[in-house]
Amino acid sequence: MCGRAYETYTDEELSIEYLNRQPLHLDGFRQTYNLAPTQMSPVVLVRDGQRAIDLFRWGLVPSWAKSLKAATKYSLINARGEDIAEKASYAEPFRQRRCVVPLSGFFEWKRGAPRKRPFAIQPKDRGILSVAGVWERFQPGGQPEPLHTFSIVTTRANALMLDIHDRMPVILGSDDLHLWLDPSVDDPDRLKPLLEPCPPDWLSAYEVSTMVNAPANNSPEVLQPLPEERSLFCL
Repeated sequence: MCGRAYETYTDEELSIEYLNRQPLHLDGFRQTYNLAPTQMSPVVLVRDGQRAIDLFRWGLVPSWAKSLKAATKYSLINARGEDIAEKASYAEPFRQRRCVVPLSGFFEWKRGAPRKRPFAIQPKDRGILSVAGVWERFQPGGQPEPLHTFSIVTTRANALMLDIHDRMPVILGSDDLHLWLDPSVDDPDRLKPLLEPCPPDWLSAYEVSTMVNAPANNSPEVLQPLPEERSLFCL
């Protein structure tokens, strides 16, 4: 799964990566070192035939949900790529409302005695991870503005991640972005081949302190490597 991430890029870096350097200013966006579900994140999508970047809420709320509160009990922060086309909450977004969630990296916890140990996973040679996502529009009666929400698509772990956790986000290569974001593509058989683990050499990982366990800790210190004398694992 993926339940925590970080986004330390700038508006300009997002524009260079996804919008061919078109001017971009995201009202309300700020760098975050400990992104948690229910918080807002930039997402890349195609709108009116053009790529756009907007802020959506992490944790998909199905369009048919009775209320935001009722939807939270389902904890739809991750969508398993293996059955995304069959799940009621995800099938239509998978076919019609796909997005990319730009991450500087994400956190995962390695189980084991005496406690779970957090690790930061980041791109080895690329500045931003293009993580596959699906989004939804939620607007119950009486609500003047829609709420846009998303889930991160996950897959089985690659060789690097397997030492930490058995799941990981689907990380798209640059050649796959166009197909994933193309709203005219609605055939699951064309999309499912993209939902594979990325090559291990795209990523690096290192152990961090348990500061990351609390979402309220949102500072650069969260990303500091754990001193070697306290870390038993290094990638």
